[in-house]
Amino acid sequence: MICAVLNPEPDGIALTVLKDDALLIDARTEMYGREAAALPDFIITALAENALTLDDVDQWSVGSGPGSFTALRMVAALVSGWCFGKKNVVCRGVPGAVALACGAPQSDRIGALYDGRNHELLYFGLKRENGAAVPTGETHVLNAGEAASFFAGRKDEVFVCHTHDLEAVKAILPKNVGVVPVAKADTAALARNTSIAFDNDLTKLVYIRPAVYTHLK
Repeated sequence: MICAVLNPEPDGIALTVLKDDALLIDARTEMYGREAAALPDFIITALAENALTLDDVDQWSVGSGPGSFTALRMVAALVSGWCFGKKNVVCRGVPGAVALACGAPQSDRIGALYDGRNHELLYFGLKRENGAAVPTGETHVLNAGEAASFFAGRKDEVFVCHTHDLEAVKAILPKNVGVVPVAKADTAALARNTSIAFDNDLTKLVYIRPAVYTHLK
């Protein structure tokens, strides 16, 4: 069984491939602007270096966010195209926050924090079940004022963020609240996730903040 993961991260895109649950490929590439056009070649080359092709992949787990709107849609569309019409290939979306939460100390409650831009941070809640991080469905967009009251009631929760987002997150986070920086998310956890079914639907992306704003007059 070949299980592949493609996960947009704050500093690029991660490709992880497992063969019968053993880690085979763990690679990352920066993708900014027009560099994104090189993503298919990056994936195909990484597979070829391990004597694999796209046709060898049985399962795709795609990081569904939180993250860049453009990166999430690009990765979802790419994998959807590769899976289209292949009856023996399945895919699904798994929040990338699951991989980030693997870097947290043991705790029943985990908050994954992201740079929300515009002087805000994004919160994605998870809970620990049977040793694995599982999304709770709780999400928030917080500015500095909102963050003060929000985090005051979360004494037993551990917070993590990607190292790339650390400076921006700490600028919003109350001074008395700690956050664990994670330099490398465990993307293999997305392939190993058992709480989300392979439904061949990569349209369910995590947009904590709506991608489109409408101002009514």
